Amino acid sequence: MLHHGIDASNIDHLEIISNTKRYARSFFVSSLPRMAIFPELFRDLYLFGDINTSIYINPIPEAKSQNELNRVINQLETERIVAADRGNINRQSTVGQKRYEAEQLRDEIAAGFNKLYEASIISTLFAYSIEDLDKFTSLLATEMSKSLVGVKSAWAMQEDAFKSNLPLMNNKIKKVHTFDRRSMGTVFPFTTSEIGHPTGVPLGFNKQTGVPILFDNFHPSLTNYNMVIFAKSGAGKSVTMKTLISRSAVLMGIESLALDAEGEYSIVAESLGGINVVLGPSSKTIINLFDIEQEVVKDEITGRERAVLNVENKVEDVTQALLTMARGSTRSTEVNELTKQIIAEVVGEEYAHFGITRGPSKFIRIYTRWS
Repeated sequence: MLHHGIDASNIDHLEIISNTKRYARSFFVSSLPRMAIFPELFRDLYLFGDINTSIYINPIPEAKSQNELNRVINQLETERIVAADRGNINRQSTVGQKRYEAEQLRDEIAAGFNKLYEASIISTLFAYSIEDLDKFTSLLATEMSKSLVGVKSAWAMQEDAFKSNLPLMNNKIKKVHTFDRRSMGTVFPFTTSEIGHPTGVPLGFNKQTGVPILFDNFHPSLTNYNMVIFAKSGAGKSVTMKTLISRSAVLMGIESLALDAEGEYSIVAESLGGINVVLGPSSKTIINLFDIEQEVVKDEITGRERAVLNVENKVEDVTQALLTMARGSTRSTEVNELTKQIIAEVVGEEYAHFGITRGPSKFIRIYTRWS
C-alpha cells in the first residue's frame, strides 16, 4: 500500500511521498544589494528550474517609518562623529552618505512621495534525489550571488518555511527586509522563461528550458506586427534580422522590404530571388517626391465618398523632405524657417502651375529634378 504525505524529520529538507518520492528544501532571502534593479534582482530566483517563490509584503505605517528613520539617522550621525574623531576619513564619508540617503528617504515619505514596506521572500526548491537537491542548492546560491542576493536554507525550520510558501497567506518564519516604493517595484516577476509562439520560424533555443524558440510577427496573440531589436555593436542585430527575413521567406512565404543605407542586405535579396533597387546620384532609379495620389474621403454632411487630392498635406511633406535635403547638403545657417517658407511657396506654385488643386482633379504626376 502506497502512503502519501510529507516527512519532516530532517532538519535541512523535506521528503514528499506520493507516486514518486521528491525532495524539497526551502530558503529565505538573507541579504540584498544596496541598489535594487529590475529585472535583475530576483530574476534568477523566479526562473530557476522547479522552484516556487512567495513574497509577503506589508506596508509600514508612516509614523513608524519616520520614527525608525530618525533613529537610524541619529545612529549614523553618532558613527560619523566617532569616525571623524578617530580620523577615519573613508568611514566618515561612507556613513555621511548613508545619513544623507536616510534623510532624503524620510523627507520623501513625509511629503507622500515614498513609502516603506516589510517583505519576506521564501522559496522552495524541488528535486527527485537528495544529490540533485544539494547540487541545485549550490547552483542557486551561486546564481543569486551574481546579483548580490544572499539566500539561506531555512535550517531546522523546513516545515514552517514549506508551509509559508503555500498559497495560504501564513508567514511562519518572519525573515523580513525593508524596501521603499521604488525597490519594492523591482520584485514583481514581469519576466518568463517561456518565449516565442507555437508557429513561426526558428530563431534559436531557450537557454533556460532548451526548447526551440519560434517567432511569428503575424501571430494573433500580438497586437501588431512591429518589432525592435536593441543590442550593443557586434552582438548580432543584423544577423538576427537577416535570419528572420530569410526563414520567413522560405518557410512562410513572407515578402520583406529592407531600407538598407549600407547595402548589407543585397546578398540576402539575391539569395532569396529578390531584387536590389539602388538609389544614388548616379542611379537611374529615382524617388518622385512630388508624386500625389487621390484619396477617398467621406463627406461629413451627405456621407458620400469622393476622391480628392490633399495638396496642402503633400506640399508640407515635400517641403519637409527638401528642407532635410538642404540641411544635409550645406552647413549654412541660412537653412531656417524663412528657407522653409520659401520652399513651401515654390512647391505650392509648382502644383498650381499644373492645375492640381484639392478638388477632384485629374491624376497628374510631376517629375522634377533639382540641381
